[in-house]
Amino acid sequence: MTSAKAFRLGLIGHPVSHSKSPEIFREKFDREGFPNASYELFDLPNLENFGDWIKQQANADIPLLGFNVTVPHKTQIIPFLTTISAEAQAIQAVNTVVVSRDPITQEIQLHGHNTDVDGFAKSLEIGDEMRIEKLNPQSALQTILDPAITQAIVLGNGGSAKAVRHILNRQNIPHFTLHRGRILETNTPLNELQIPSHTLIIQTTPVGMWPNIEAHIEFPFHQLYPTHVVIDLIYNPAQTTFMQKCEERGAITLNGQTMLNAQAETAWQLFKSALSTP
Repeated sequence: MTSAKAFRLGLIGHPVSHSKSPEIFREKFDREGFPNASYELFDLPNLENFGDWIKQQANADIPLLGFNVTVPHKTQIIPFLTTISAEAQAIQAVNTVVVSRDPITQEIQLHGHNTDVDGFAKSLEIGDEMRIEKLNPQSALQTILDPAITQAIVLGNGGSAKAVRHILNRQNIPHFTLHRGRILETNTPLNELQIPSHTLIIQTTPVGMWPNIEAHIEFPFHQLYPTHVVIDLIYNPAQTTFMQKCEERGAITLNGQTMLNAQAETAWQLFKSALSTP
């Protein structure tokens, strides 16, 4: 599908200046023949004036046909939506919104989706392949259903964490959430946390993201070993301080670039659906 039609996509959140989404989508525009498309960053500290903002953007000379959503708005955006996908409804977090018009009234309609689910599923697949190759390089093609990962710890409780838990549930991986220094499910303090071997750890908070790259959440790094797999959903910087501290203990680490690329591709397929709508 190619088109000379001019349109805009974008990202809302706060902050957004670190985002690599414009370059990711520019590659898609160039690859598929959309020379008049653009991707913009919209730094919205809150959604107090979102109704006026979306009307302005959708009614602009070059309309906004869709946008991605990042922290802190993945849940706050839901009341503004016309429809929400079943998966996004179950997770109660939205990271992709397609803009359309009611065919009769021409009222603006917003359709929410969650593509983080696809993104994390891909990250989980790659992280497990890395683990298998490290433990036994001769068996790198072994199925990712290898039983060595016995549980997962989710660090953080925002929109990304909800998508992560959704995939962990789907793949029947037992897990619990560490939030604000305590285990969410049991209210156990961090200093009582014991990390078994073969645990998957997913860092879902923005702590350590550019420009505050020296920051990291509190964590018992001394309990980590080469049998642990750590996925940090931050992609800028490419290696966070959290990842570095995990690597110093021998843990396998993967940053958020894989998830970013995979969720963006799913979002792009959704955005293109708006292009085919009159």
